[in-house]
Amino acid sequence: MQIRYLRYFLIVAEEQSFTRAAARAHIEPSPLSRAIKELERQLGVTLFHRGRGRIKLTWPGEVFLEEVRRILAFLEDAKTRVLSASRGYRGRIRIGLADALAQPQLTRLLARCREEEPLTEIRVAEMTAHEMVQALGNDQIDVGFTVDGLIAEGYHMERVWRDRLAVTIPTHHPLLSQGRVSVTDVLRYPLIMCHPERCASGYNVVRRWIMTASSSASETVAEYVSGHEPMMMLVAAGYGIGIGLESQCALYTHPDVIVRQVSDDAPDMITFAVSAERPTPELARFVQRAKLVGAMGVSEEDRSRMLVK
Repeated sequence: MQIRYLRYFLIVAEEQSFTRAAARAHIEPSPLSRAIKELERQLGVTLFHRGRGRIKLTWPGEVFLEEVRRILAFLEDAKTRVLSASRGYRGRIRIGLADALAQPQLTRLLARCREEEPLTEIRVAEMTAHEMVQALGNDQIDVGFTVDGLIAEGYHMERVWRDRLAVTIPTHHPLLSQGRVSVTDVLRYPLIMCHPERCASGYNVVRRWIMTASSSASETVAEYVSGHEPMMMLVAAGYGIGIGLESQCALYTHPDVIVRQVSDDAPDMITFAVSAERPTPELARFVQRAKLVGAMGVSEEDRSRMLVK
């Protein structure tokens, strides 16, 4: 079974058209169709329902698509690892970063890793929390970072650092009269919230805070966003108030946005390092460094930038 045939199959499955797939693969439709038929002959199954102008995966085709993606990812990973070895690296840690996190602690952690284990290659990939769990199960990453401790049950989870929720408010907003913002205050205005799929963990944590007010509590959502940067933009434009992490809000400051602390009943936002049940010694050292970085806390300079009181 030729690797290029697997790549052809993946393109056809994604395009659902031999014509579009042929253009993307830079070959003629006829040899592309023959390659797919050869795959079907080797597997002894029909991979596609063929109709006028459109094709669709059969159930065996859907199963094969999942396996092909795994095979091609494995091959790409092997290529990357060999190239890394040629550059002198002796180990590697593959990190999955969920929830659009870009906390200052991550910068400190990665800098510390380069200083203490320079021959260990660090690779970082952004993904959703659901993709992170899948990547852990498929051995595509070694550790993932998320703020939702419920989303990865069944894996080894370590608390590495904590953060606080913060509310971002446009200038000249009535909420600026409040020193701290409660969940009751929040529910009075349209919200800019984490996207329930692309940033599921952040969304889940905020929803749990809102539900503490009442089991029937509900919010008016003006817009869903995939991260703190678009949240700040929409808040500055007056679309609503945003709820995010203090540390993240510090990274994406805006002159027309004021950041306020939330009331004491808001839960701490814990960032978890999620890994397989038996981490390697190399990974165990990495997680220990993460916990040490978290124990250092947030500097006074960083905190002064986070909150404008």
